[in-house]
Amino acid sequence: MVDVSWCRVSSEVAAADARLVAAVEATLAGAAERWQQHVRCRVGCTPCCIGPFDITVLDAARLLRGLAERPEVAAAVGRRARQAWDGMAPAFPGEATLGILADDDEARQAFFTRFGDVLCPALDPATGACNLYEHRPLSCRTFGLPVRYGDELLAPCERNYRAASPAEIEAAAVNPDPADEEGRLLATVAAGGWLAGDTIVAAVLASTHGLENL
Repeated sequence: MVDVSWCRVSSEVAAADARLVAAVEATLAGAAERWQQHVRCRVGCTPCCIGPFDITVLDAARLLRGLAERPEVAAAVGRRARQAWDGMAPAFPGEATLGILADDDEARQAFFTRFGDVLCPALDPATGACNLYEHRPLSCRTFGLPVRYGDELLAPCERNYRAASPAEIEAAAVNPDPADEEGRLLATVAAGGWLAGDTIVAAVLASTHGLENL
């Protein structure tokens, strides 16, 4: 069982995170509307729901709150998470008892590649819908559109912008967090004396041990 008691944030940080998520969603919705002819994201389209990736403590705390708020799906999500985590835990590059990834980009990438066909446990395989959609990580929200962080341009999903020129993709790129509010909030969490680090969705949802402390 994974101890997720470290995935905790103060009520003030949680409120600020909610504002950040709302701002990111508004920015992305506006971009998707402007370029709707190139965006094919729909329920049941799940390339972004396959394979593990790193998420922050803010994402983890949000997922756990979502799990607590949706008891009708919690059991199924938990079963899928434990099945996924049982397969990945022996190769996890970090502290597996806590689900905290090591600060080793090469080891992380090797792990993500090795388990690149594992479905996200929040995904309902029968419907192709995310059971924790309103509480999903920021990475899930930004996937699909061309996203710019500083000088780095992340490509859109291969199913989107298929008829767009490179110039159109460049013009469509959006920075969802230009002031790096997420970075500020993560620094606040770290300064509060809590454990901090990155984790993965399956590790977080594999156990609710410590949820009462969130």
